[in-house]
Amino acid sequence: AQLLRQAISKLNNIGVTVLAVTSGATACGAETARALGVRINPQRIRCAFHHPPSSAHCIAYFFDVCHALHLIRNTLQYFQKIQWLSDTVQWQHVVELATLQEEKLLGPRSGHPVSKETYQLKVNLAAPLFSEGVADALEHLQKLGLASFQNCGGTVKFLRTMSRLCDVFHGRGPYGSGLKGPLLAGNYNKVSPLFHEAKSFFVTLTDSTGRYIIKSKRRLGFLSFLLNAES
Repeated sequence: AQLLRQAISKLNNIGVTVLAVTSGATACGAETARALGVRINPQRIRCAFHHPPSSAHCIAYFFDVCHALHLIRNTLQYFQKIQWLSDTVQWQHVVELATLQEEKLLGPRSGHPVSKETYQLKVNLAAPLFSEGVADALEHLQKLGLASFQNCGGTVKFLRTMSRLCDVFHGRGPYGSGLKGPLLAGNYNKVSPLFHEAKSFFVTLTDSTGRYIIKSKRRLGFLSFLLNAES
């Protein structure tokens, strides 16, 4: 945190105004944020710090979205099932989908390994997993009546929520539309309902024993998205 403040001071000295900083979604990144005065409590989030400490200039703090997404993927795999009110998010749904795609690509007589170019869903990659395409595929298989996907509504909703959040945080281009638009004040009304929905979603997620995920040791991925939304 001290090194970061020194770097910001040197940038200010040469006329560069720092508006935000981004760190990895790690224990070290979270500790740095706390040392700067950022608060990552979901009930009392403080997403910015003053620099210099006595000034009115605030600098927003972000966690790297791709890193946070990977943590959430690991959390889902670790717990296998995550409860949200009356819905259930299940890791097995995406595993079944990946297996189904692999069997189809291999074919009944092929025996050849699946290449990187044709394999569509790798469950160890977070970004392709939390996508509209995977959510659409699960919904389609549910409509077809496949037994493995009959209760995948909660998983679909979770994947769509994460996909839309990623659209917002990756929307850097000035000509993007909808949720992929640039992070500007004029777009606040477009993204704020999604942020409120995500917060109500994340703070109620529980594991199979009823313990809140947001209070578990695997909470950092979800806390990262909540902090980013506030920032």
